[in-house]
Amino acid sequence: MRPVFTLTVALIVIALAALCGGRDWLSLPELWQAAREGDFVLTVLRGPRVALAIGAGAALGLAGALMQGLTRNPLATPDVIGLVQSAGLGHMIALSLGLSLFLGEALGAALALIAVSTLARGQGPVAFVLYGIGVGATASAATTVMLLRAPDAEVSQMMIWLSGSLARSAMTQAVSLYLVLAGALLVVIWQAHRLNTLWLGDETMRGLGVDLRAMRLLVLALVALLTAAATLAVGPIGFLAFTAAPLARAITGAEPPALIPAALMGACLLTGADLIARLIAPLVTLPTGLVMTLIGAPYLIWFLAREKRRLTV
Repeated sequence: MRPVFTLTVALIVIALAALCGGRDWLSLPELWQAAREGDFVLTVLRGPRVALAIGAGAALGLAGALMQGLTRNPLATPDVIGLVQSAGLGHMIALSLGLSLFLGEALGAALALIAVSTLARGQGPVAFVLYGIGVGATASAATTVMLLRAPDAEVSQMMIWLSGSLARSAMTQAVSLYLVLAGALLVVIWQAHRLNTLWLGDETMRGLGVDLRAMRLLVLALVALLTAAATLAVGPIGFLAFTAAPLARAITGAEPPALIPAALMGACLLTGADLIARLIAPLVTLPTGLVMTLIGAPYLIWFLAREKRRLTV
């Protein structure tokens, strides 16, 4: 429980900083007074952003840890293997057809999972990641084509969402996100004894009486739903799912798959990235997704360099 406590305290501190920080800084007494009075800055501008950042970050962090545990591959996360990009494409298609955006994103993420799993079947973890990168690139290209064909009046709004901006956040956006996140966390707690065996290998899991097929289907369904809910709320955010679980384990010493610590770390990362975005450019809309990329991309480069050195030693 210590890693969970540590990250919970860190999340509270970062969330308070995000509520206080911005063009006009608030002290803690001023924040309390603003909360009591229902101040516009807190209830409309900052509160929804922080709520969505916490929820979406937790959803992506949990999805990344689940996927890494299922595949036993640290690179096989929703943002690396194309699920986030495919959910974004599903959003665009659903928007153009007037359908449910959440359903479109869930189907986009699920179809990407099916495509990558089918293409890479029996070819090992490297092929899984490479096919996933290809699926993600294809989804991104298709999204760009749809954006170019969209009416001019809708392009700017779509671009803001695709960049991963939390500038137009509203509490109404958080409802479906937190419902999915709460449901996923309940399933994770309920199935914790089985999910914690993901990193032990198929043979060990069979020996412990785990139904591998049912467990894989459960994990894939959770990953698709969590990715869709987070993407619907804040747009496609890259590198968060990839970085959350490893950072949670490194900082807290949690044992893999570290699902709850990964969710808390994801919430810390996205809330912190949104605060940085507001502090760097308080007078303009700097996308939170861009800041998260600036944090996550160097980590990916370092990870790949470390793995190369380890394999060549």
